[in-house]
Amino acid sequence: MLQQKKIFNKLILLSLLLSINLTLNAQKIVTSSGEAQVRVESNMTEDETRNKARELAKINAIENAFGTYTEQQMDMTIKDGMTSFNIIGTTKVKGDWIETTNSKFTEDFKKAKTNLGIINTKYITCTIKGKVRKSTPKATLEYEILNGPSLLSRTHSFYHEEQLYVYFKSPVKGFLSIFLQDDEAVYRLLPYINMSDNYQSGVPIKSDTDYLFFSPDDNSFPGNSVDEPRLLTLKTDIEYNFVYIIFSEDEYVKPTLDNSSIVENRIIPKQLSINKFQKWLANNRASSEKFQDVRIKVSIEQRK
Repeated sequence: MLQQKKIFNKLILLSLLLSINLTLNAQKIVTSSGEAQVRVESNMTEDETRNKARELAKINAIENAFGTYTEQQMDMTIKDGMTSFNIIGTTKVKGDWIETTNSKFTEDFKKAKTNLGIINTKYITCTIKGKVRKSTPKATLEYEILNGPSLLSRTHSFYHEEQLYVYFKSPVKGFLSIFLQDDEAVYRLLPYINMSDNYQSGVPIKSDTDYLFFSPDDNSFPGNSVDEPRLLTLKTDIEYNFVYIIFSEDEYVKPTLDNSSIVENRIIPKQLSINKFQKWLANNRASSEKFQDVRIKVSIEQRK
């Protein structure tokens, strides 16, 4: 009877420890707000200005929650290929943006003195609120967007129907997928369309290994045909898309996708709505500190 009581007490203690641990983990995600104002420049569209203001407002919200990043801080050093900071745009911050819960934009005009006299200059302010979490060590990833099967062809600017290539390397093993977002939807480019079921959520990545995806010479996954996606635009001016590189040391489950289709002899990859994709990202960021998503802006224009 005494022995059973000891076992029972140990179980209660273990249960309390687990409960405290879960509570502490839950407390890691907090709500924060930020704001940023950006001037509309002559070489920027209004959408570009809004995107920049949103990005800066996220940085401000993370700084409000966890403070600013400084190069001297010991917890920001790189060790064994792992870093304890996140990068939004080109800015290092001490936290991860998990999910946007509310955002709004306001416009304002200010008088500015120029060589042409006094003019009204337009400013866009973004006020944002969302869920953030202090950064923990995660793999430092190497990646390049390319328009040719060589690192010398790195670019973020494409012509209509130019092929996309992605170089990738990680210091640790994990799982990778690549998506492309345009104005209407998000398309999954990797895993390749006809890959077997065991690759459907993400392709396995070896540590310290160079990968060049979408190249016909890619033999990283024998027996699976390689897709060679081309970036398209029907616009007469420049169109902007976003390439998302998704990596995690832990396996993750892919989002629900519509099947691929053929339109005018072109294969349209599996896809989902932008809203559903963002919710999928937010859920994975919240559930795993090892889940990383990198967003890279690319431009597409018609050849002149």
